[in-house]
Amino acid sequence: MYRTELVRQVARQTRLSQRHVAAVLRASEGCIQQALTDGQAVTLTGLGTFYTRQQPAGTVRHIQTGKTVQIPAHRVAAFRVGAVLKRVVRGQRRRRRRRWL
Repeated sequence: MYRTELVRQVARQTRLSQRHVAAVLRASEGCIQQALTDGQAVTLTGLGTFYTRQQPAGTVRHIQTGKTVQIPAHRVAAFRVGAVLKRVVRGQRRRRRRRWL
């Protein structure tokens, strides 16, 4: 699904205009990007967590030339899928809470 389809579906479900939904989506992306730039994690309960992690320096081999290239250490964005989304994708039902007497 691309952004335009996501905007269209959210607009249909919320009965908001596509312009409003697109503006909210852009603002949300901007907030997430800023938080990650500042080193903060962003958790969307039920969906997952956006965070950054440190990628260590290493060496790789250039495919065409065969030369070894040094890659410096750097931060990368990552996403950890939440438990609810995992269960939904697997087709499992919601877990029932046990009641203890």
